[in-house]
Amino acid sequence: MPLPENQELNAVADDLVATIREAFGTPKHTRPVHARGQLTKGTFVPAPGAKYLSKAPIFEKPSTDLLARFSCDTGFSDIADTHKDANPRGLAIRFLLSEDGHTHFDLITNTAIGFAVNRGEGFLAMFKHALGKITEEQLHKDWPFVAWYQRNRKPLWPMSFASEQWHGIHAFSLDAHDGKRTFFRTRLVPPQGVMKMGEEETKEKKGTYLFDNLEERLQAKPPKPIVYNWMAQIADPAVDNLNDSSSEWPEDREFVHLGTFTFDRLWTMDEGEVPGRDQQRIIFDPKPRYMEGIGISDDPIIEMRTSVYLKSGLIRREANGVAGRDTPGHCVGR
Repeated sequence: MPLPENQELNAVADDLVATIREAFGTPKHTRPVHARGQLTKGTFVPAPGAKYLSKAPIFEKPSTDLLARFSCDTGFSDIADTHKDANPRGLAIRFLLSEDGHTHFDLITNTAIGFAVNRGEGFLAMFKHALGKITEEQLHKDWPFVAWYQRNRKPLWPMSFASEQWHGIHAFSLDAHDGKRTFFRTRLVPPQGVMKMGEEETKEKKGTYLFDNLEERLQAKPPKPIVYNWMAQIADPAVDNLNDSSSEWPEDREFVHLGTFTFDRLWTMDEGEVPGRDQQRIIFDPKPRYMEGIGISDDPIIEMRTSVYLKSGLIRREANGVAGRDTPGHCVGR
């Protein structure tokens, strides 16, 4: 996972990582966002028709092993599940393409629909405003969509991670054997339906209700797996903006089933290491770097996230005294 070659972009990423840490008061050994999380294991099984849309190996194999991290927002590792700032939740999924884990494909999603800005500089401006370094007037002047997003995207709380829906904010492509490219955005949908609650209902919940439920489900005998259908929202390239994360696509676009995720185990260390060490080590990669058959759009936030995740992850590894398992030049996110 090398840094992008654009040094101006990398400089903004440095500023962004430092500013987010300052905003939350996050120590270096902790993720600056989505600090509270839990690793799980699971399996992906492709839908029969997916291999005709993409030549990616994950659609040809009967199944692929997974590592995934469920998380809450902010840089506070002890934030309550019931806190409004714990939204949006995050789910990062790693397809393990080799036994040593060096070769992988990561799918990064959260519970928000769309994104408040379309460039990394806009995200930086939001955190500078939170610190009082720029005015709200200046923020909304430079990034006018932020005001609409903050007014209209009021958070709702999931009843459980198992009944939550997850969205990928970027457009990626499914590249077929015949050269056809189909652009899409990811949506992960629970087969039993989405179940949410409002802020008033959370007053009856424990501050750890989401992660308690996650552990109870996956430690039950037998486990009660968490299942999602991977749906691809297919773009109309003549109408839909492929390169703007803040641009929403109409809900009447075609959705295609790519496969099913099943998470049935909590992540435990089998190599004799201290439990939780992989939480400190892992760095998810926003780009499908090792996955032939899945490509990226020209959305500039993809490269920015790549730089931010790597820079942040290396700071966290160093603070925890944890070396990566990666070969030189590669890194395993956020």
